[in-house]
Amino acid sequence: MTLADLSVKRPTFISCIVLLMLAVGAFSITKLGVDLFPEVNFPVIFVSTPYQGAGPSEIETLVSKPIEDELSTLQGIKRLTSVSQEGVSQVIAEFTLETDIKFAEQQVRDRVGSVKYLLPKDVKEPVIRRLDPSDQPIVILSLSAKENMSESELYDIANETIRPKLEQIDQVGQVYALGARKRQIKVAFDSKKLKERELSLTYLNSRLSTVGENIPAGKNEDTKKESIVRTLGQFDSLEAIGNTIVNFFGGERSLRVKDLAKVEDSLEDEKSRTFINGKRSLFLYVFKQSGANTVAVVDNVMKRIKQMGPELEKVKGSPEINVIRDGSVYIRANVTDMKESIVIGISLAVIVVFLFLQNARSTLITALALPNSLLGAFLLMWACGYTINLMT
Repeated sequence: MTLADLSVKRPTFISCIVLLMLAVGAFSITKLGVDLFPEVNFPVIFVSTPYQGAGPSEIETLVSKPIEDELSTLQGIKRLTSVSQEGVSQVIAEFTLETDIKFAEQQVRDRVGSVKYLLPKDVKEPVIRRLDPSDQPIVILSLSAKENMSESELYDIANETIRPKLEQIDQVGQVYALGARKRQIKVAFDSKKLKERELSLTYLNSRLSTVGENIPAGKNEDTKKESIVRTLGQFDSLEAIGNTIVNFFGGERSLRVKDLAKVEDSLEDEKSRTFINGKRSLFLYVFKQSGANTVAVVDNVMKRIKQMGPELEKVKGSPEINVIRDGSVYIRANVTDMKESIVIGISLAVIVVFLFLQNARSTLITALALPNSLLGAFLLMWACGYTINLMT
């Protein structure tokens, strides 16, 4: 029995199938993600290794070269390059298109882990990530104070108040602050005094790190209770740092930090600077999770910003949040253009069919079949995990 015969002999069955396709297709539209571009995996992996205080030459010989030598033997490598800058090494491994990028990433992690013993002890943990075009901030926010406020206070509000609330939003992956400096206690030692007392910066750094920690000291048990004992060494003021004993001069006289250095309540070194309309501010980059609906995440972020508005007005300095870049604007325009194209396409199809057939009944049948075909396409897109984007 052909499809035409089945449709004539079983109209109720066919009608149920069509209605089911319409219902499931309409449901699929609500579940489809909306993005500007489709998700594409590029076979490129970055290995970033921080090494604070080292120059480009040391970075190249001590960090980049051992990692390059270890990764060069991986199967599927097309090109291997490295960039050695002050304080950081970046090794870029490009694989062939036939390579399974997830398996290659795991291989890179294993190789980098096996070469750690060759790297300097002060090297921080290497960061390994894939090149992802969608790994861009979907929203860029600016935080500025209406009244005078220090950079550290502005950073604390962004880091301790705004960032946690934004990261609690569903499908928000990370919130990154740029353009502000956080508080930093600086201990500036006098080189002449250190030389007179034959002390090194390495020893003093180790001494301060050891003293300024809370150390567990075991348990104290009796017949009624058990108490945990710990030594409180964490610094709570500049005076506590200055009064820290670092050595004994001549075996008798105690040497304190304030005898050798100047303790200052300062800010960390400035690495970036941001302005909005000539006013000093701070940027917040909001990233989404992989595969998340960009438009839905942006809508949730905007709702949360409105909820935080009255709360921020009560804070000292009255900081305010402004939207600098909304990544959903282009996506919404793309979706609007898609809707217009669908309406124009259906209208032209109906007009062309009517001009050819010169029959209103046949034209009506064709017009009713178009939504079914369209919604059926959305059903297939949802089943295959596609998103509504510029390509689809």
